[in-house]
Amino acid sequence: MKTQYLKYLLPLFIFWSCTTTIDEDAPAISSDQDQTSNSTLADVTVPEGFDYSTDRDLHIKVTSPNYPRKSMLRLYYIDNKDQKVEIQNAVSTDQGAFETHVTVPSYVEKLYMTKNAVGLIWEQEVNVISNFLSFTFDENATLIDAFAYDQFSSNGRTKNSCEDYLVAINGKGKAFTIHQENDYTITEYPDIYEKSYAMAYDQENDVMYYDVKGNLYSHTLSTGVSVLIDTMRTTDNNLNNGYPRMTMKDGKLYIGTKGAYAILDPSTGAVLKNISVQNLPDNKNAGGDLVFDSNGELYQACSGGLYHLAMNADTTVYTATRISADNFPYYLTGVAIDRFDNIYVSTNGKNSKIIRMDKKDGSYAIVKRYDRNINDLAAFICSEDDFVNDDADGDGISDGFDEYPNDSTMAFNNYYPGRNGFGTYAFEDLYPNEGDYDFNDVIVHYRHNYITNARNEVVKMESKYIAKSVKAAFNSGFGIALPFHIDSLASVTGSILNTNLVSLNAKGTETGVSDEHPVVIVFDNQNSIVTNNGDIKYSDVISMEMSFTAPISVQTLGFADFNPFIFANVRDREIHLPGGEPTIKFNTAYRTAGDDAGDFKTTSGHPWGLSITHKFHPPKENIDITRAYNNFVRFVTSNGLSFRNWYTDDEGNRNTDKMYLDLEAVED
Repeated sequence: MKTQYLKYLLPLFIFWSCTTTIDEDAPAISSDQDQTSNSTLADVTVPEGFDYSTDRDLHIKVTSPNYPRKSMLRLYYIDNKDQKVEIQNAVSTDQGAFETHVTVPSYVEKLYMTKNAVGLIWEQEVNVISNFLSFTFDENATLIDAFAYDQFSSNGRTKNSCEDYLVAINGKGKAFTIHQENDYTITEYPDIYEKSYAMAYDQENDVMYYDVKGNLYSHTLSTGVSVLIDTMRTTDNNLNNGYPRMTMKDGKLYIGTKGAYAILDPSTGAVLKNISVQNLPDNKNAGGDLVFDSNGELYQACSGGLYHLAMNADTTVYTATRISADNFPYYLTGVAIDRFDNIYVSTNGKNSKIIRMDKKDGSYAIVKRYDRNINDLAAFICSEDDFVNDDADGDGISDGFDEYPNDSTMAFNNYYPGRNGFGTYAFEDLYPNEGDYDFNDVIVHYRHNYITNARNEVVKMESKYIAKSVKAAFNSGFGIALPFHIDSLASVTGSILNTNLVSLNAKGTETGVSDEHPVVIVFDNQNSIVTNNGDIKYSDVISMEMSFTAPISVQTLGFADFNPFIFANVRDREIHLPGGEPTIKFNTAYRTAGDDAGDFKTTSGHPWGLSITHKFHPPKENIDITRAYNNFVRFVTSNGLSFRNWYTDDEGNRNTDKMYLDLEAVED
């Protein structure tokens, strides 16, 4: 923050303290040069009415003329990385009907939904041509698959019959399993015959396939019997020389290394197909492993982050699409997945970590640390068949897919913006005067888990926040004005208050504001909770919980209508995102005291706050955001239609010498 702006503020207020589609063809700017040598955000011409928003709210209605019965519904879209992103899991009515509201990126042009009923799976797609969309599962709906039983056929209360677990080896010849559903405890198994760093697991036959310097072995996990199958004979010497990435699908062994992949018959070692890869540069293709998700899609986690690998028409080339926004800060050794499509990766070293990753955006969280090496991972994955008749709480959702199997009031976790990642609010705090546009004065990372019941209603919300700052002279608080009446709230807990600027009522929301839009205060002074840990100061994770007087709809919760803001030094100096509505505590004199045109944007359209659906790496102090992020200007001047990925580390986006890379991993 540029403190010289304070001289314009003090005479006025003596009480202030002094302390839709990505344009892929547009040319990128090289990562080692600025857009212009002296450009700033203040020089950018902003389209009239542009509010820096990158999402939209959609009203979804589902009907089922064909097989009108209770069904499991899953809603998807394809993101700007060509990845299938699951938006919501839900249960229809007994007639197959369902309605909901969802928030999606504004570039989304189609939505997809699957319906599981009577042993069959249908899929429908609709074009996003308005904010009101209808899915109709009639006789013309596409039948895509079948499964073995009706998930809603029984409410019997029986013992859970299956658990997912990870299968692991290390370079010391050890074989073991890791039980993520039981606090990541370890079960030891007989050693493998030779030391290995590469393995895949056939759970149907309890057979592990592992490589030792180009020799392929089978190993029965339960008995410890290893058998040499053959020497690898692909067309690539790097694959043949040992320790490739390995995974299993449909009884076939998939292996890969830099630039080369192959499919093997694991029973003989015979090469069934040699495959190349494109769009995966060598400098991002180190370490890691391969894994298939529940839809049969292939993913690779490696030094460059998480990638999706799609086969071309003649099945000879994988095209890699990057999902992660950043390179991975750890050297990865193994990758596995569970029945919920959570990806697990292991790290190198004698004190390996298990990290859970979101396939939607590549975000991650450390879930366990060990005092041993873990050099490769695979998984035993339960199927729907394993949970027939298991419904311990009687809510109609089988235990294997009920994330709260012993609580009939809750069924599903739903994370926004993702299970492992965080979204970011970044603010300038010199309002109502323009700042230096480094957006590093007050940074708030957030993640919400809205827990729904078997009727698709929100029972409660658990949130995590982290406050960060580079250099802020003002003591700023942070709050969110909610889009529903206070009568819907039973309680809010977890606020951190260190000043007398804010008081809370019995429900835990702020006093003195409108009951129509209650305010949750997360903290009232970021400088009192952040500590100096290098270039970026940050707080501990702030955990908050919001409970409701009665379950509410997803539409009522309305993330798209959350109204976040900071208040700098005094409570009435609120700073909102562009277009944000101030609370009744806001001092309207600020509207005429500086550069605010009336909607928390300047007359030129420049904001004091930004919302980003990923972790934000702040520019260095006094470095304008347009100099740290080369393509931010193109995002703005295109009215948000181009370069929606301006904040990622894809080539040309960043000048890393002008920002602080915030790669600190949050432990779950």
